[in-house]
Amino acid sequence: MQNFELLRDFIKFATLGVTTEVVFTAIVDNLNAYKAGEKVNKDLKGYSYIWMIPIYGSIAFFARLIFPLVQSYHFLLRALIYGIIILIVEYITGFIIRAITGKVPWHYDSKWSIHNLIRLDFLPLWMGFGIMVELYYRFF
Repeated sequence: MQNFELLRDFIKFATLGVTTEVVFTAIVDNLNAYKAGEKVNKDLKGYSYIWMIPIYGSIAFFARLIFPLVQSYHFLLRALIYGIIILIVEYITGFIIRAITGKVPWHYDSKWSIHNLIRLDFLPLWMGFGIMVELYYRFF
């Protein structure tokens, strides 16, 4: 039964992560197009990558380990911990994907990026995503 629950949670978190990413990319791409004076995509097309399914799905494993350890911490400290962990996982998985394929799907080209694998200015977004995942985990 425990394996079934882990698989179920893997699917739930993969779905949550990929869905969130598709919504995020649709909004951000349109905001960037608007700022650049380019045509805005009224279809709000977002995107993700197949690589993201196991990455977001792995939250099922991390959640079981991390949430019980930090549940008594202040809200902002928990958010910071989640954001840092997500950046670390993003860096490691990006490094592995680039080693396998020669490129990383989310190649960051910013003064805030580290090796084009993570963006430090995304920390607040990842903190918010971490809290959203915590709420999702508690709800289900």
